[in-house]
Amino acid sequence: MEEAEDRSRSPSKYKAVMTPEGMSKRTHFTADEVRSLQALYKDSTLEGKMDRLRFREIIHTTFDITDDVMLDRIFRAFDTNNDALVDETEWMLGLSIFLLGSLDEHINFAYFCYDINGDRSLAREELYHCLKNCLIRTSGIEEDVEESVKEIVEIAMRKLDTDRNGQITFPDFQAAVIGDPLLLEACGPCLPTPKAVAAFFIQLKTKYQPQGGGNSSRRQQNQGTVLSRRRRMRRSSSFNPIITD
Repeated sequence: MEEAEDRSRSPSKYKAVMTPEGMSKRTHFTADEVRSLQALYKDSTLEGKMDRLRFREIIHTTFDITDDVMLDRIFRAFDTNNDALVDETEWMLGLSIFLLGSLDEHINFAYFCYDINGDRSLAREELYHCLKNCLIRTSGIEEDVEESVKEIVEIAMRKLDTDRNGQITFPDFQAAVIGDPLLLEACGPCLPTPKAVAAFFIQLKTKYQPQGGGNSSRRQQNQGTVLSRRRRMRRSSSFNPIITD
């Protein structure tokens, strides 16, 4: 993500915001939630470092994202300084977008996940890799899946390649999703479901936040807005709205 790359170029700027109050100003979390997420990070890491394997395990078990390609891309989105670890600051900033991001933040996040080779342009090959495992998992059929995936890729190109040049650039993707937010995860699930987000915050509060501690009204408002938007965007009949073309 462009924002993520900017963060990695000035890490000293973000060391100063590691107090709960400071981090709260940089994220969608309250200060109490930051403290809870710091405690969760410490409980989930060895010697204060979260490697790729541990990160994938947490995202998989907590948010039920199972695709190997997408799990690696989500890790890369969090690991903004490309050191193969997610530090505490990256954990906070990444979760803020992953769980409670605005539509613009989610558009940037999703596009980064789909842009496997990092050239800011989605080719058919990238869509194929993103969609193949999703289709297998949804249908339960591994045989003869290649032609079906190719058909879905072509539908995705028609939906998302707004300037019809054979590549889905970020402006293409952004314009398509703003026009139809159902297309946000058209190339595969890379964000948690509203149900998973709500369950995560309940568990976080139960385990780490003191009874009656802090004012959570800001987060409740943010979470309510995001979850309402995400629920409207999801269709119960299919993992992917583009196949209804």
